Amino acid sequence: MRLRAPILLAVPLAVLLASAAFAVTGTVTGSWEIDVPAGQWRAIRMLNVPARTVLSFEVEATGALDILILETDGYRRFPEGARPLFKGDADNRLSFSITAPSAGTYYLVLDNRPGQEARAVEVTLRGSRPSAGATSHTALERFKTDLQRIFIFEPFSIRAGRCGRPQAYATPTEIVLCTEYAETLYAKLADKAKVADALLFTLFHELGHVLLAQWKYPFYANEEIADEFATAAMIMLGQRHRVRAKAEFFAANPSVAEAIGKVYRDDPHPISAQRARNILKWLGDPALVRKWQPVFVPHMQTKLLEQLVRRPPAWADRALIEKELAARKETRG
Repeated sequence: MRLRAPILLAVPLAVLLASAAFAVTGTVTGSWEIDVPAGQWRAIRMLNVPARTVLSFEVEATGALDILILETDGYRRFPEGARPLFKGDADNRLSFSITAPSAGTYYLVLDNRPGQEARAVEVTLRGSRPSAGATSHTALERFKTDLQRIFIFEPFSIRAGRCGRPQAYATPTEIVLCTEYAETLYAKLADKAKVADALLFTLFHELGHVLLAQWKYPFYANEEIADEFATAAMIMLGQRHRVRAKAEFFAANPSVAEAIGKVYRDDPHPISAQRARNILKWLGDPALVRKWQPVFVPHMQTKLLEQLVRRPPAWADRALIEKELAARKETRG
C-alpha cells in the first residue's frame, strides 16, 4: 500500500510551479516587416501560444488591408469559411489585443486581396499571461490541507512568487518557492518534466526543514538530512520514480548541475551531482523508509496509523505503530 493523498496534489503542483517560468521566459514577442503584394495575402505563424495569453498587436501599413487572427483550423480553411477570432482594417495603423482561448498555434493574416497596390507592413507583437500567483496559492493551500491528513504539525504557510533572486527557502513559519528558481531550472534543463521533478523534490526538502524543526529533530537545519527526509517521504508517498528520474539526470549530467550551481553561488540548496548520488544511494537502501519510521510515526494522524495497521506496507514498523496507537488511546482515556 502507498500513501497517495498529498501527492495527488503535489504532482500537478510541481507542474504548476514549473509553468510559472513560462509566465516570463515563455512570453510571446516578436516584430516583422512584410511586403504584401496587391491581390495576395501573407501570414505570420505564432507557435505554442499558452492558453489565456493576451496577444497585443501594433500594425503599421502603407495603406488599407484586412487583419485577421485565426486558429489553426480557421487558417486551413482560409480564405473560404474561416471564422476569425479578430478581424479589422489597418488603414495605416491598427492596435488591438485578443486573449488566446486555448493553447495552440495562431496566425496573423495580412489580407491585401482587394488592394490594387502592394503594402509594406510592420507588425509588433507582445504577449503576456495572467499572474500565476492566485492559482499557485490555491494549489499550495490544497497541498498543505492534504498533508495534514498524513502528518500532525503546527500551521505554517507555503507560497510561490517572485523574490528577486532564484531560490527556494524555509523559515520556521514559511516555505517560499520563488518563480525565479523555476525560471532558472527551465533555462538550464529546457524540459518541463525534469523541472517538475526538481521542484517537487525541492518542496519536500524545504518541508523537511520545517517539520523536523517542529518535531524537535536535532539536525533539522542540515541540508543532507533534509534531502534524506525528502527522499524517504516521497518513497513512502509512492513517488520513487520521480525522485529517481531527478537524481539520475543530475548524476549523469554533472555539467548541468554545475551550471545551475554557479547561478546560485553560495546557496547550499542547488542541485549538484554529489547530492544526486546521495539520493540514488538512499533510493537503493530498502531500509530507508523504515529507518525514518521513529521520526514519522509519532507525528502521523491517528486515522492513518489505524489504516497502516490494517494494511501494513512493507516499510511499516507495525510494532512501533501499535505502540503509538496504544499510547494515544491511553492519553485519551
